[in-house]
Amino acid sequence: MIAGLGIDLVSVDRIRRAMANPKFAERILTSRERSACEGTAEHLAGRWAAKEAVAKCLGRPLRWHDVEILSDSNGAPKAWVREGVLPEGWSILVSITHERTIAAAVAALVAPSHAASEPME
Repeated sequence: MIAGLGIDLVSVDRIRRAMANPKFAERILTSRERSACEGTAEHLAGRWAAKEAVAKCLGRPLRWHDVEILSDSNGAPKAWVREGVLPEGWSILVSITHERTIAAAVAALVAPSHAASEPME
């Protein structure tokens, strides 16, 4: 059951300008994300949008490093959140897209079937 939905979009040029600060990627991405990062503004913009979408689907603010967006072996993005953010058994689905100067992401909070009627705290 989908218990929350979030969406975000960001200008790739905005992220490109922010990347002029060498500390920007370090502030936004975890060390594992930076290791896997392609180093492009498009890639970082997609991760930015995904992290924002995750916070929106949870309905609460998160710190940048509370959410980690990594790709699986097929290249699909996967979201992990810091321990204690999600109730046990809940998960987050995420999708990222790029179109010329825009990166966008959507995130869905998925409740386990036995917890479908339980609200998140």
